[in-house]
Amino acid sequence: MTAQAKDIDMIGSKRQIEVAPALVKAARRSGKNPVSIWFDYRKLRRGQGKLRFYEYMLYELYDRKRWSDEERNRFVSAHIHWPIVNACNDTSWWAVTEDKWLSSSFLSQHDLPVPAIAAVFDQGPRSFPDVPKLETAEDLKSFFDAGPAFPFFAKPMTGMWSAGAFRINGCTSSHVLIEGQAPVTFKELAENFFSDQSYIIQKCLIPHSFFDGLTDAIGTVRLLNLIGKDGLSVPFAALKIPMQSNVADNFWRPGNLLCHLDPETGTILTIVDTQDGTRVEYDSLPNSARKLIGEQLPMWSELKALNEKVALLHGANKYGSTDIALTEDGPVVVEVNNSCAFELMQMATGKGLLSDEMLAFFRECGAKI
Repeated sequence: MTAQAKDIDMIGSKRQIEVAPALVKAARRSGKNPVSIWFDYRKLRRGQGKLRFYEYMLYELYDRKRWSDEERNRFVSAHIHWPIVNACNDTSWWAVTEDKWLSSSFLSQHDLPVPAIAAVFDQGPRSFPDVPKLETAEDLKSFFDAGPAFPFFAKPMTGMWSAGAFRINGCTSSHVLIEGQAPVTFKELAENFFSDQSYIIQKCLIPHSFFDGLTDAIGTVRLLNLIGKDGLSVPFAALKIPMQSNVADNFWRPGNLLCHLDPETGTILTIVDTQDGTRVEYDSLPNSARKLIGEQLPMWSELKALNEKVALLHGANKYGSTDIALTEDGPVVVEVNNSCAFELMQMATGKGLLSDEMLAFFRECGAKI
């Protein structure tokens, strides 16, 4: 099984939940009868958000003391994401964002900062004129034997959620050193990690000193972008922090943290984790003397300006998002997304995504909600 396939299996497992034990847990927390909780879920399932059972449990929507009916109806399921998004966006633009090499080339052409691509692993006929193309284990060995500056970050050309991504820290004459794993041969790297998938191999960014003591991997700011008749609006922003030796910041990776940011100031408002299938919010950074909440991210005005350039450059997609890393040299565009996961902002804020503004935007785009 490839690195990407393993990660996708892990992502899918987080959506699997045993109903009976979950109902018992919810009953203990709420003091309600498990049967009444189940019927409450079935009623909410028919609402505008079409929530699945694991999502109902994730946000603890069975707690009627905490949530009003109106607040619960603001939550929207990840499983109706694409029909809504596709009503807002020009799907012919998908390749411009989802193909990582094409996206990097497009952004670079317009003088926007992106991570440098050192090489591409691809066994097809496609050419990549500006970088070395590697097709075999022998190509990989020749590339790494030439003494490039480690570390490198490898990710699938057209992947999502950073599934299959890994960091290459160095090599010996016979093996490649991959973060968090036993050394692998060049043949194993080609056949078991890359397989028939196309990968880009990027030079690793160095996080801004703001992240000293938090992580040595790159966390990114996710900005949700709406483009309407009055121009660009950014109603939500979040910080994704890789923790516990994770090399990527996606929230599905165990141990990673998510923070809600004030989109105007870049101030950290919440710190969020998941435990046993439930959203958990912290008062300060876990296992640290640093509170983090209330701190303002550096270079926020520069980051906002960069996001606006990127969003409007992709203006055919009215609903999108940008992932931007903060380095000492300034903000860098790590990825442009042809959407923004509903769950991510609901987890960060602790509120349903379907505010009046979001509902009006989606309906103006023609989405059926």
